[in-house]
Amino acid sequence: MNTFIRDYNLPIEYLDYIVPVPLHPSRQREREFNQAQLLSQEIADEFNKKVLSDVLTRRKPTKTQTELTPQERRKNVEMSFLVTKPDLIKDTNLLLIDDVLTTGATSNEAAKSLKEAGAKMVLLLTLAN
Repeated sequence: MNTFIRDYNLPIEYLDYIVPVPLHPSRQREREFNQAQLLSQEIADEFNKKVLSDVLTRRKPTKTQTELTPQERRKNVEMSFLVTKPDLIKDTNLLLIDDVLTTGATSNEAAKSLKEAGAKMVLLLTLAN
């Protein structure tokens, strides 16, 4: 991902913070790690950025998206994110990190929550699609 940022001139210098797409606490306990958090930290370390791990949370557990149709995926994640510190992201430019993008339902809903809470711009970067 760091190579991609450099090779494609992603405007990382204009981004204030990196925000990983969060897992619901029950899923986090199951997996014992958040892959988006790990990816975010690697990027932050490389480009001297701060990761805001606690600014976006999942307010409800959702079904795994893997076996759902695109329409079911959108419905599944609807209203599932909550911005816990809107003052921290107001008028900022954010890099949202997720591990996989399939239909974009999860990342779209996360970005929507960040924008509604006051973020100026939200760019998305995923490891795979």
